[in-house]
Amino acid sequence: MTATAIVDSAALPWESGLDYLKTLAPAFRDNLGPPDQVEANFAKYWQKTLFLDPGTTRRIDLVRLAPGYRDLTHCCHDSVEEAYILGGEVRIDGEGVFTAGDYFWRPPGWVHHAASPAGVELVLGFEGRSSESGAVTRAVCAPAAAGTNALFPADDERALGTRGRVRQVVSRFLVWQPGPAFARGEGPLAGFDLERLAVRVLSRNPVGGQQTLLLRLAPGYRQAGRGAHGACLQALVLSGAVSLGERVLGPGAFMHRPAQAVEAPLASEGGALLYVKVDGRLDFTLA
Repeated sequence: MTATAIVDSAALPWESGLDYLKTLAPAFRDNLGPPDQVEANFAKYWQKTLFLDPGTTRRIDLVRLAPGYRDLTHCCHDSVEEAYILGGEVRIDGEGVFTAGDYFWRPPGWVHHAASPAGVELVLGFEGRSSESGAVTRAVCAPAAAGTNALFPADDERALGTRGRVRQVVSRFLVWQPGPAFARGEGPLAGFDLERLAVRVLSRNPVGGQQTLLLRLAPGYRQAGRGAHGACLQALVLSGAVSLGERVLGPGAFMHRPAQAVEAPLASEGGALLYVKVDGRLDFTLA
């Protein structure tokens, strides 16, 4: 069984967008806009890779856009794209103005354009090939098409995607669901410390269970014992700290936990806030 992989993003240097371009598939890299402008534009783009799967093209990055960054063209993707804003501000044509705590989940095909006059930092994810998504690509689109679906213009169901088009979630307006209340809709959550858990659901596939969440762990949180999740789980520590056995994960630590990977119980002595992606329902089986 593949073990959990941990990345300490706080210890990683910021990579130039020009280096980031080298990791992109040609179907994305070759459609960024006028070639003579790409280099200057991506000098304002900085990132840290948290996860990259070349097989599916799935990736999760920390991204920092310097003041004045703007996309060279409007575009759409074959892949699901989602983001959680950590700080600053970004204006997305066809969607809105996003600030800290805001989130979107964009199904394949939706036309958009991003600009950040003051700069922004965010967690940016592309789903890649999955039951919800195609490969990570980029197609240039007309500005007038912003806010429409270029791939499925006549099929509303496919245009909305498996979670509905989650155009903008202002997470501070979401209610924190206490662990026992969340479990009533999710399942037994055996092994979770439900009394010290609260959840905000950012987006969710009601059929397959794939979801993106904010998890708030109260001080003293501790799972009941060693165990495994039924689906792949990825988590970024936004604040506070958690421990996984002897490993302490502070702010910026990222965890990729494959399905059925048995690990020591997750705990948090002082409390923590996590941004979490799950490839199915959030379950847990004690080993």
